[in-house]
Amino acid sequence: MRKSKSLGYGEDDWKDTLLPNFSQSLVRQLTDRFGQSPWRLSCLYILSLVLFFIIFLRLFHLQIVEGKGNRELADSNRIQIKIIHAPRGVIFDRNGKVLAANSPAFRMYNADSKKARLISREEALALEVNPPAGGPQAANLEVDNVRSYLMGEKTAHLVGYVGEISEAQLKDTQYKNYRQGDRIGQSGIEAEYEKLLKGTDGGEIIEVDSLGKKLRSLRTNPPIPGQNIYLTMDADLQDKIYQRLVATLPKVGSCCGAALAMDPNTGAILALLSLPAFDPNIFTNSVDESAISQIFSRSDSPILNRAVAGTYPPGSTFKIVTSLAGLGSGKITAQTSFEDTGVLYLGTFKFTNWYFNQYGRVEGAVNLLKALQRSNDIYFYQVGRTVGEDTLVDWGRKLRLGTKLDIDLPGEETGLLPTDAWKRETFGEGWYPGDTLHMAIGQGFVLTTPLQILGETAFIAADGTLYKPHILKAAPKILVSNIASADKIKLIKEGLKLVPKQGGTAWPFFTFPIPTAGKTGTAEFGDPKDRTHAWYTGFAPADEPKIVMTILVEGGGEGSSVASPIVKEAFRWYLSPDKNNLIKDIYVPASESARTLGE
Repeated sequence: MRKSKSLGYGEDDWKDTLLPNFSQSLVRQLTDRFGQSPWRLSCLYILSLVLFFIIFLRLFHLQIVEGKGNRELADSNRIQIKIIHAPRGVIFDRNGKVLAANSPAFRMYNADSKKARLISREEALALEVNPPAGGPQAANLEVDNVRSYLMGEKTAHLVGYVGEISEAQLKDTQYKNYRQGDRIGQSGIEAEYEKLLKGTDGGEIIEVDSLGKKLRSLRTNPPIPGQNIYLTMDADLQDKIYQRLVATLPKVGSCCGAALAMDPNTGAILALLSLPAFDPNIFTNSVDESAISQIFSRSDSPILNRAVAGTYPPGSTFKIVTSLAGLGSGKITAQTSFEDTGVLYLGTFKFTNWYFNQYGRVEGAVNLLKALQRSNDIYFYQVGRTVGEDTLVDWGRKLRLGTKLDIDLPGEETGLLPTDAWKRETFGEGWYPGDTLHMAIGQGFVLTTPLQILGETAFIAADGTLYKPHILKAAPKILVSNIASADKIKLIKEGLKLVPKQGGTAWPFFTFPIPTAGKTGTAEFGDPKDRTHAWYTGFAPADEPKIVMTILVEGGGEGSSVASPIVKEAFRWYLSPDKNNLIKDIYVPASESARTLGE
């Protein structure tokens, strides 16, 4: 006590220093509450120490043990990342015309529903400035792009479309870097070259307040746009063919058709379309779900790319294969002829020529050149019976019928070259001689795609070489060559040159100023109304071909009067030095006299 006084402290000064606001009344209150028993005061002290120790441990755990995680959690509420989606690569035609481009847009991602929707620029700005209470955070608003297709349905099946990635696709390892709401190529070139077109997303690190309102941008990592690509197709040629085909279909009572054009010297696809088509822009905004559903539910299947995935009996266009089979096997030559009697009997079954069926007339002695010119069924029945079904199938396969040509588009079908084994497995019965005769003229069970018919025609046009058909600009790649001698291919080519000339079946070409070659086809397909598919496949100019083209009109009638005029006008435009001053024809049904010349 003396020491305290010598230092200047009063008797109770230490109490005020260590315990502010300490008073004797407080002591008396505690004494009254706990009494004078020392053990009660001890319990109070111990309890206080335990409580303080527990609080200390909790603070230590939060700040030291879990400090890093808590700091990250706090930063995640304050610092957020906004994804900036990379614009897809632009798609151009061979002449630099834009086919698929991008427009700036914003995407709002809902983390709860895992859905994303595109919103307008005005909506995006409003959400940035005044986010709704309890609404989405600023990071859920993403910079995006809307795909636009400048030619709409005219290039729908070639260019394709983009759509929101599906749950099934997200589970695929090839889409491991994608997230819900991303848009990817779903068909056509968009799907085939997704990896090139996609690009790499960027991002922006932002600071937000407690309401999710953006305070400032901390750092931006710009996106890397997808690669621009150039196609081999000619957009203007595509447009001309589209206009002709669209005008023809309703006039002949047809719902559907397909058209392809290719450079036979490189395999470059110049045009490819399928009707009915759809507007791919419907898929980019995803606003009208009913419009999208309608595309998939329509009975005429506008989503189907008939040019590469539609399979049809080829009719007389298959006679190119039969000619090669006959010549290649050595069982017929240029001098081989068969008498056209109008009807060929096989036991009790009869097989007739189209000319005899329609007009009761016969052609007399027919060799290969005349058989191709007049599309004489009797001649090709005889060739089929002579070489047999195995040889027909073998030569069909050599020309890549019954298999894919590996065009750079998804969904290509193989078609069908039937065999005895296939028929036994499918129908439980063996192959009949009549099946061979049907196949020799492209009927019966044989099925091809328009692309395959284009391929067999290009093979003849390029003097025995078939280049792999491709849409992305690339070096030519040989698909088929050295399967027949030059003289045999030249003979067939000479026969095809006669088809568009006076006396041939392609009567619309009789006055065409440029020499061409081709083959008409009228294919039965078991229609209750006895309708037939109309085919025409040909190339021009005949001696130095620059373009080969195939047209199919489903249930359209005769290939000569329905399909060949479309090819003729496409050739006229494509080969004209002054494409802007051409007189446009309209479809005119064949006269009776003309019909006697065409199949």
